[in-house]
Amino acid sequence: MKIKFLSFILLLVVNSIVAQKSFEGVITYKLSFHDKTGEMSDEEAAQFMGSEQVYYIKGNKYKSVMNGMLSMSQYYTGKDSIYTRMATGNNLMYLKSDEQKEEVLSMKEKKSAAKIMGKNCDLLDIKTNEGTTQYYFTSDFKVNSEDYKNHKYGLWYYCLDKANGSLPVKLIMDTEELKLTIEAVKVETKELDDAIFELPKGMNIIKMPEE
Repeated sequence: MKIKFLSFILLLVVNSIVAQKSFEGVITYKLSFHDKTGEMSDEEAAQFMGSEQVYYIKGNKYKSVMNGMLSMSQYYTGKDSIYTRMATGNNLMYLKSDEQKEEVLSMKEKKSAAKIMGKNCDLLDIKTNEGTTQYYFTSDFKVNSEDYKNHKYGLWYYCLDKANGSLPVKLIMDTEELKLTIEAVKVETKELDDAIFELPKGMNIIKMPEE
């Protein structure tokens, strides 16, 4: 798998909110991978990438951590880049987040499309030139979407904007190479220390390879 593509699937893949305070806390997702290239079985993909992803979210920042062999961590600091760190090596790889690579061909919104974690969830059913994205959300967990206006990569800002700032509780991404399903299993509203979102020190910052 391409490193850049592996980074892409981390992104959960998250209109201004006035009446409701922006969500701050931790969301834990279970992960399911199906590698369509045939390079890895579902079991190998789960071992390599992980079966769980934890998101720490505060204001216009997030950090995500996966529990696979790669032990991938990703940082968005509210600017125009996303940083990825692997378990091995001393490199911190970045890619530009302020450009939307995918072309949205169609989008349909469905009300009360599923019940997840006991909550009725709406659905954004999106078709792009790269595949499909199904974004399930509830208004119980919101951020200010304008905080992520420079995070167009991976349809992050697009989905947040269409969902009025609601974070995903389930996401299904289906492309030629991979089908990824993530689903929230635990949501904790709590104050987070700013230090969580600081980039690791003493690392070589390099551009994410194209291949």
